[in-house]
Amino acid sequence: MPFVASRFSTIPLKSHGENIMDIAIITGASRGIGKAAARRFAKEGYSLLLNCEKNWTLLEELKKEIQSDLPENCPEIFLCKDLGTKEGLSRILEGKSLSKLILIANSGKDAIKLLQDYREEETKALLETNLLQPFTLCQNLLPYLLKAKEGRILFSSSVWGNVGASMESLYSLTKGGISTLAKALGKELAPSHISVNAVAFGAVDTDMNSWLSAEEKQSLEEEIPYGRMATVEEAADFLYLLSNAPLYLTAQVIPFDGAWI
Repeated sequence: MPFVASRFSTIPLKSHGENIMDIAIITGASRGIGKAAARRFAKEGYSLLLNCEKNWTLLEELKKEIQSDLPENCPEIFLCKDLGTKEGLSRILEGKSLSKLILIANSGKDAIKLLQDYREEETKALLETNLLQPFTLCQNLLPYLLKAKEGRILFSSSVWGNVGASMESLYSLTKGGISTLAKALGKELAPSHISVNAVAFGAVDTDMNSWLSAEEKQSLEEEIPYGRMATVEEAADFLYLLSNAPLYLTAQVIPFDGAWI
């Protein structure tokens, strides 16, 4: 999931007074879509609360890159290893007046193999990362979403959560679960005017697809009516676009796939 850094023009931070801020919480931020989203929201003046599963060095490098690109108006950037716990969230968010709080639940992993070849520990790990961790994070974050002037949840899902993929049954299961969670939680939180949506991403040019040979990648892109995979920057731009959509848009699973599926 390589990302080529570019210099951003400096813009005013989204400051609303002392200790009042707009925060984007992004999981899986060390690479790919999460990394591009972190840079996109930082460019727009959001403070960032970033997390990843194991590539902590990459996350620290990302923080330095953003600070370098936005030397005059760099937002606050928090790195949190225990983001999924109440204590981790409290340490960062408690005492802050939140104007806008956005969760981009983006962490995920895949395993491409036949159903009978999944090992028990591999199955548990994938279910934990893709499904249970986002669920628990939403539980723990809910009090802060309710206190914020505007709260939003965006899940990174997949077209395979809608239609399923051969050799990716477990991944399809988890992404189908995330998409259904977005619909259910969107209905549950609609009375509180907290929007919850999922993006069903198609083929995005990230490390998750790096196993494809050049010929396989070309064959895949020929299947996509748009003619190519999406870039991580395009995916991040779409997440940012949804973060500014009317709150009335909620409980939806929105494809972003170049008319592929």
